[in-house]
Amino acid sequence: MVDFNSSQVTIPDHFGINFTSVVHTHAEGPTRPENNKVSSPFVVVVTGAGKGLGYHIALACARAGATGLCISSRTQSNLDALENDLRKLNPEVEVLKQTCDTADPQAVNGLAEAVATVFSGRLDVVIANAGVISRYLYDTDAETGEQTYRRLPVCIVEDDDFARVTSINYLGSYYVAKYFTPGLVSGSNPSAIRAYGVITSTAAPCYDSKFVPTAYNISKLANVRMAEYMHNDHERSGLQAFAVHPGAVLTPQTERHSTREGDGWDTLLTDDVGLCGGFLTWLTKERREWLSGRYLAVTWDVDELAKMEDEIVVKDKLKFRMVV
Repeated sequence: MVDFNSSQVTIPDHFGINFTSVVHTHAEGPTRPENNKVSSPFVVVVTGAGKGLGYHIALACARAGATGLCISSRTQSNLDALENDLRKLNPEVEVLKQTCDTADPQAVNGLAEAVATVFSGRLDVVIANAGVISRYLYDTDAETGEQTYRRLPVCIVEDDDFARVTSINYLGSYYVAKYFTPGLVSGSNPSAIRAYGVITSTAAPCYDSKFVPTAYNISKLANVRMAEYMHNDHERSGLQAFAVHPGAVLTPQTERHSTREGDGWDTLLTDDVGLCGGFLTWLTKERREWLSGRYLAVTWDVDELAKMEDEIVVKDKLKFRMVV
């Protein structure tokens, strides 16, 4: 497991961090949004877009030339700020902003219906980004009664936030998939990219909660499997489904992380917040069926990844399997 007591944080090989020999911390070259201009029309939906990764994913899509963007969040003021930034980048982009709790199926269904109406049935890419991590725990000083140390919960016994986290991270992504898939595979859009991307995590391969809480790990692992199911069930309809690790990024959510062993996160959260959006513009600029149904990491070098296409397909790599 991840060792926070060593001078260098070590991560097991099976996490896939170095699947490509070259890794990136910033969007550059082929993953710069400006280098991935899309055709017109091109409509993208980003949930959890109010701040952090989702905010920057939406900005990347605007830089790549998306003609329509649906942005959702639970906070209206965050959406207002994002819309303003989107219009600065691309004054011509049509923006649909709508508050939405992705753990509420009726709200997600309403969002999908609004997208179909506003963009006349056009839909190219859906990014299910909304997600949370378990609430922090505080150690209490025995003498003063003061809360002295904030940390993430470790083990099932401590993780009292399991239901909320899995509801948002997994069920929320399921609702997005359920209600947006019909629009993605609609026969009225023969030129559409038809891509569903769910944000997973490098925590998905974790087998204990010393690194990240149980609820988060399990929900992100489930999202990888859901992308595989979507590919297998809807491939004939042209759907592509990707489970994407967004990098180890310092965001409003991760900036407060700590662990029992100490402050190991400083050496991990080094990827740029714009890297994920840049990678996604490369991934969805054109159809990439050979990567559909698989786990991907935005830190991987895409030129090197492309050269591995045959190996990935023939050996059916980047999927979770039971060892027997």
